[in-house]
Amino acid sequence: MRGLELATWGAALLGGIVLVAHLFVADQRFGWVGWGLVGVAVALAGAGLARPRVLALMGAIGALTLGWAVLEVGHELASERQLGAVVGGLATLSVAVTVLRSSRPDEA
Repeated sequence: MRGLELATWGAALLGGIVLVAHLFVADQRFGWVGWGLVGVAVALAGAGLARPRVLALMGAIGALTLGWAVLEVGHELASERQLGAVVGGLATLSVAVTVLRSSRPDEA
């Protein structure tokens, strides 16, 4: 299970950084790569919620669908690059918080 968590964190961190960089770099490939990596991270996180493969697949699809719905609402409020920077910042922040919380010693 640790490998799935590591892949999720890595995809979210790298995708988040690329989406934030896309705000400053006008290359369209940054957007595609960033959104793709964040999508992979969301799918892996959704799949990690259940053990049986069928339920894991349903969790991955449900997480992606929910994320897509939130993004559609966000497109009415900001441009795609601004929305990508916000999503990228949140993805990077969530990975940082998760890593910091997991490295903290257990309290009795």
